[in-house]
Amino acid sequence: MSVSRDNPPMNRFTVFVALLLFVSSGYVTAQADPITVQAWLVLGSSKEQKDKMEVPADIKKKLARVFKWMHYYQLSSRQLNIADATTESAKLSRAATIKVTNKKSGKVAVSLFSKGKMLVQKTQSLKPGHHMVLAGNTKTDSAWFIVLSKSK
Repeated sequence: MSVSRDNPPMNRFTVFVALLLFVSSGYVTAQADPITVQAWLVLGSSKEQKDKMEVPADIKKKLARVFKWMHYYQLSSRQLNIADATTESAKLSRAATIKVTNKKSGKVAVSLFSKGKMLVQKTQSLKPGHHMVLAGNTKTDSAWFIVLSKSK
């Protein structure tokens, strides 16, 4: 089939529609998928505290490889369901709040706030079974951690 030169607007329209379909299909594949993220507020301590619940074994193993603490306790836990390219917040304690953004290519961005003041921002790929860790010191012989994990 040949295109007549007598009707150039129709030819331009066809090219425009084809280009629009091509570009929009690329946009859809570049968006993030909805994800579920589990966030834990963890206390690392040298002292055993029988009144506190220990973190899951995989988190303890990851933290113990890097940090000096003998015990890791779960102070709180929140699950976040985050839609494509959106941000969800979770309050983990009176002072600590996180904002987690679902980004493209399996990445998440996390902002950690203490008493309304941003302490740290971090972006990394987060695959199921892996963890993202944010850490800080306390005034006692302990440390706190924010640990995030993506559900399958």
